[in-house]
Amino acid sequence: MAEPIIEIRQVTKRFPGVIALQDVTFDVETGELHSICGENGAGKSTLMKILSGVETQYEGELFVKGNLKQFTSTRDAESSEISIIHQELNLVEELSAAANIFLGREKRTALGFLDNPAMETAAAELLRQLDCDVHPGTLAGSLRVGDQQLLEIARALSLKTEILIMDEPTSALTEAEVARLYRVIERLRANGVTILYISHKMDEVFRLSDRITVLRDGRVVQTLKKADTSPQQITHLMVGREIERLDQSVPTATGEVVLKVEDLSLPWPGHARKWRLHNINFELRRGEILGIAGLMGAGRTELLECLFGASSEVPQGKILLEGIQVLFSHPSQAKAAGIAMVTEDRKRLGIFSELDVGQNISMCTLEQMRKGGLINSRRERESVSEIVNNLRVKTASAQSAITSLSGGNQQKTIIGRWLLTKPKVLLLDDPTRGVDVGAKAELYVLMKQLARQGMAVMVTSSELPELLTVSDRILVLSEGHLTGSFSRAEATEQKIMEAATLG
Repeated sequence: MAEPIIEIRQVTKRFPGVIALQDVTFDVETGELHSICGENGAGKSTLMKILSGVETQYEGELFVKGNLKQFTSTRDAESSEISIIHQELNLVEELSAAANIFLGREKRTALGFLDNPAMETAAAELLRQLDCDVHPGTLAGSLRVGDQQLLEIARALSLKTEILIMDEPTSALTEAEVARLYRVIERLRANGVTILYISHKMDEVFRLSDRITVLRDGRVVQTLKKADTSPQQITHLMVGREIERLDQSVPTATGEVVLKVEDLSLPWPGHARKWRLHNINFELRRGEILGIAGLMGAGRTELLECLFGASSEVPQGKILLEGIQVLFSHPSQAKAAGIAMVTEDRKRLGIFSELDVGQNISMCTLEQMRKGGLINSRRERESVSEIVNNLRVKTASAQSAITSLSGGNQQKTIIGRWLLTKPKVLLLDDPTRGVDVGAKAELYVLMKQLARQGMAVMVTSSELPELLTVSDRILVLSEGHLTGSFSRAEATEQKIMEAATLG
């Protein structure tokens, strides 16, 4: 048995109305990759924030390399050679990639000025190790989620850390980027780095782990060696209940065409490709779930943004909603017409972090809740309560801060917000990113229920098994072109990947 590098002893963390962690006790051995598994709200991220100095007030004891620690800040934790890659990105969007990597540890010249060339050179080398072609001078805010995630990883690598915490590091990465991350992890482990790894993806957990600790409702359920358990056992320990299965035995009855796209193109000024999307054609029917597959950069998000009036450029071609041609210049127009969209970037574009859970849910329907020029508080409370109960949002109350919820419960809140608008078309952009296996199953069932009620649903996902599970049809994009269309019966992972790599 290797020497424990981390010892967690009876750690308890309380938030107003919620006990996030209760008497958590386990060890992490030097040099191992130790996975932490559990549903959203199980306490995984809270525990990692304690270990990395983000959360500083708690009960219990934390030992690092045999020394009792209670970190006062992330800088304090970094001085003990602990760093974290958060599930929700923590970048300064107005700064360059290099500036984000060295934020708080800027390189300076002999005269004390910022040494931007030195930082860009060092950043370029770190990004090269990640096979990332982002220029160090590029503004972080201009990058897609996958590239922003790689910046977080590069920052962690720059700290030359001894203990690295990875909280859902692959949630926004393509398969190629995930494979690249695995290679980086192998190099880190070969150099003696201890890794704590949070993931909802059992294939990752069982590929990488030495041991697995399962949390449920803030408590440790069990710690097991990978060789002594199975994905099925870990899943059962995580949820403590039977997961609701998606009933595929009843075929979906689709209705008339509600959305039709003809020769849709999205310009890409200044880029060699000229078009982010080019000549896209398809139909979406009532009661249908249409999956959109493709590698990162294929145009999945851009397609949904065009339909929702949120694209960076004015799209060309025709968009017909219930037979009437539309071209939305703002999402408010799309909402008024009956289109709703749940974005892939929950933190930046989804939640209102300063508002509570109830306010986040009712945000898009306040106009309907007005009475005599004022918000009808009773009607608002009833609407919010219905969403919280129907979607099983795990929160102490509707008045709790949205930031106190786990990522999966924040996602349910955002979906609930848009369901209150009673949309005809629901656009879901990678809706289960960072969501645990139990919550994913609940979202799959919800999508199917909405479709059976006559709603038209479009869903993108970076996980092909997910699209194959929920979709009635799957369209495949490659470098902005529509390269495949498959019915549920026709679709396979191999066919989709072949179409996705045609570009």
